[in-house]
Amino acid sequence: MARKMTLIAAAAGMALTFLPMLAVAQPRPNVFDGGNRWTVTCHNDASPAHTTQATQGICFFPYAAFGQGIAGIWYSDTFPNWNGRYYQEGDQVRMHGDYDQDAGQTDGHDGMEWSIMSARTGAGHWTEWRETPNPVGRTITYCNANWTRVGQCPNVPPLPGLPGHVEILQRLTAEVPPRCLANGERALDPLAPRQVACEKPE
Repeated sequence: MARKMTLIAAAAGMALTFLPMLAVAQPRPNVFDGGNRWTVTCHNDASPAHTTQATQGICFFPYAAFGQGIAGIWYSDTFPNWNGRYYQEGDQVRMHGDYDQDAGQTDGHDGMEWSIMSARTGAGHWTEWRETPNPVGRTITYCNANWTRVGQCPNVPPLPGLPGHVEILQRLTAEVPPRCLANGERALDPLAPRQVACEKPE
């Protein structure tokens, strides 16, 4: 009986020792390992058929342990000056970001919440809005969002907290060329529909 109690106590001690390790374990799969470039496609919630509205590329920077999950920063390699932060706990990913394409426009913002469904796919929601003099702001679009891991971004920065981390983000996002609409006007929002590459002046 004493030996049985000793074994139970030892097992309990091992479990208590292991619990903190579980609490800070890196989620698998996650947004970075196995390919840090994803595409996200918006299907407009206001459309009865959830019409596809826009697709953008997202590059996730290396992560650091944070609370019960991992956290880092991200930028878009298809829409300029659009970047923000991400947090992943388990298969749940939460993101926020900012953009501003025109000095005459107010700041634009995005919020995304989605789940990693497999090593290469995810699904969730994406909301985009701009600040306005009206305190409730102006909604660009509410979306259902599909995510696909498509490969590796060519520029992988150092780990968070090391010198040059934010500077690299600022340089990379500023180097992304502008996007245009089908009519040739510049796209001012990541969720502007029917975006194409802007024609280079001759």
